[in-house]
Amino acid sequence: MYKSINILIITMMLTYLPMKGAWAEEPFDDGTMLLFVGENIELLSIASRREETPARAPAVAQVISRDDFQKRGKDTISRVISGVPGFYTAKKEWGEQPYLRGMPNSIMFLYDTVPLGSELAKSLHPIGHELSLAPVKQLEIVRGPSSVLWGPDALAGVVNVVPLSGKDFQGGEAGLLYEEPGSHKGAYFNLGQDFGTWDAFFSLSARKGQEEDAKATLVSFFDSKDSGPVPPGQRMGSKKAGDANYFDSYARINLGERIGLSGRLAGSSYPYIISSHDDTYQWREKVSLPMGYIKLDADHEIDLKTQLRFSGYFSRMNPQHEIVDKTVRQKDETYSGELLLDRSFFEGLGLLTTGLSYKRRQTDHTVLSGVYVPGFFDPENESFVPDFNSIEFTNNIWSAFAQYTHKLGDFDLMLGLRHDFHQQYKDSLSYNAAIVWSYSPELSLKLLYGTSYRSPYANQLLVEKKPDMEKSENYSLQAIWEPTPSFSLNSTLFYNRLSNHVMENLFIPGVSSPNRQDIYGIEAKALYRPLDRLELELGLSLLDNRGPDEKYRYIESEVIRPDGSVVYNWAEAAHPYDAGPRAMLDLAAAWRVHDRLTVHSSLEYFSSRKLIYPWAESFEKASGAWLLNAGLNLHDVFTPGLDVDLFFRNITDNRYETPGTYKMINDRGFSGAVNLRYSF
Repeated sequence: MYKSINILIITMMLTYLPMKGAWAEEPFDDGTMLLFVGENIELLSIASRREETPARAPAVAQVISRDDFQKRGKDTISRVISGVPGFYTAKKEWGEQPYLRGMPNSIMFLYDTVPLGSELAKSLHPIGHELSLAPVKQLEIVRGPSSVLWGPDALAGVVNVVPLSGKDFQGGEAGLLYEEPGSHKGAYFNLGQDFGTWDAFFSLSARKGQEEDAKATLVSFFDSKDSGPVPPGQRMGSKKAGDANYFDSYARINLGERIGLSGRLAGSSYPYIISSHDDTYQWREKVSLPMGYIKLDADHEIDLKTQLRFSGYFSRMNPQHEIVDKTVRQKDETYSGELLLDRSFFEGLGLLTTGLSYKRRQTDHTVLSGVYVPGFFDPENESFVPDFNSIEFTNNIWSAFAQYTHKLGDFDLMLGLRHDFHQQYKDSLSYNAAIVWSYSPELSLKLLYGTSYRSPYANQLLVEKKPDMEKSENYSLQAIWEPTPSFSLNSTLFYNRLSNHVMENLFIPGVSSPNRQDIYGIEAKALYRPLDRLELELGLSLLDNRGPDEKYRYIESEVIRPDGSVVYNWAEAAHPYDAGPRAMLDLAAAWRVHDRLTVHSSLEYFSSRKLIYPWAESFEKASGAWLLNAGLNLHDVFTPGLDVDLFFRNITDNRYETPGTYKMINDRGFSGAVNLRYSF
């Protein structure tokens, strides 16, 4: 470990040496410096850890601006990414499960480059109303393995939420919203100012409403003394899920362009109802998710060719999971520090980015284990409750990484390498390479290769020491064609191979047996402006997978011996791999009828999906669904600065079936929302 770190330190030191001859004192030109004043150019930084246009980035990259998701009624991350080729978010009772390129729970979500996820559970993604988009400037998206720059868990891609700063937003903005069904009410307030030598921004959001209108029939089960279940006669009743509550705040202060201090504090309480497969029992669960972080960024320009950057943060998440009448509390704390050095070479044609990082994660994790959970609710069971296994662990990660990009005529070349040294898991080596060919101003091609890793599930540590990490190996070929200012088309062919792939088994300690999957597909996005005020978009994703079924071991029965010990009888079941929908289509139109009125609509389609869960004997299939959405934006209504947005989702009231936890569940159908925004 230390040998590899020493090698990288030497590399970083060598970049300080003065360059002579061909290496002139000029900064690296990344293609973003020649911008016209007032021109709105979308830039992202997560592909190379420096600002660049998506077309020049050595990745399949995209930027979605604040103006774009606001005018289209996209008020959550899940709704924003649902229109991006390759992405799909599945509705679940407990929230939403994201897929990318046929891989569930494989996206690294970042908020200002601070991870939003947790090692407590791979399915814990605060991408719904838990995260307010009120203070967000844009979303940066990269599809494909990204572990070289972002470490483990950037398995299928990265989504970075970029918040506003005082440089981006000056003045104030207040907003109110109302949405049905569920009587959702919300409000937010933004305030920003640029003082020249420093700038500041602050945002506060809150929301309340009913996410679930079903009722629980099983309202009590766990004895208050944890000695067993309550008597069968006291278990049944009727109870509503109740309202969900959301709170989100963010603040940032920048001292010049070199030092930034930011922080986020958020919390949510999300109650929902889960049903057994045969609808015999319905019970209430609730997930509460208080979380937050504080972050420090600092830049130092050593000379015209060398820049030193530091980023450090502390984040904390304390999920609470209430199951019927029992609450499980967990904790995840992270301390992270990263040092980056950028050095340009060859008269600005090459750029080397090297880095060292340290991350310490302290986790207090509780795993619900046992057989099929609704089976415990049977009136004949008067003695047994599901087991809760707890595990506390600390994982220290040292990482050394380097990425070099070089411009050679019409080609941009990139190579990257990263070594992660884990305390709890086996070490990992990830690498990537890219060739970006700017054939002409209208056409460019990207050939990409990369590997990435996903850290093990926390409950793997209950049954295995130093487990292997899941690996993703990806090949992508992207073509970007922009023959005219009014038309653009980009399409991507990809092949992804998963090895040592495992899925979390919610009902026993551990995971499924290691497996492999081959996933391949095509993604396409077209944009056409037949008129100055009319914009049409098409998004298409097609994929398929090949590989063995997932194999799970589960407890078929248990026997209590006279001495009180328990003997488990194990069995094995094979389940299909869950790739989500194999086909997705998104058609969108926006018509600027007047300077003060914009009308937009979209038509979404996703193909059939299977209901897959351990203990299932058969796998039901939900049919594909079409969803029609529409809305309008009114600007400067009655007074300058007052905007009104109307959104209508699922206009045809298609209450389609979708796989839930144990059974098919129905979408809630038509919904409508009105947002009022006042800028001052």
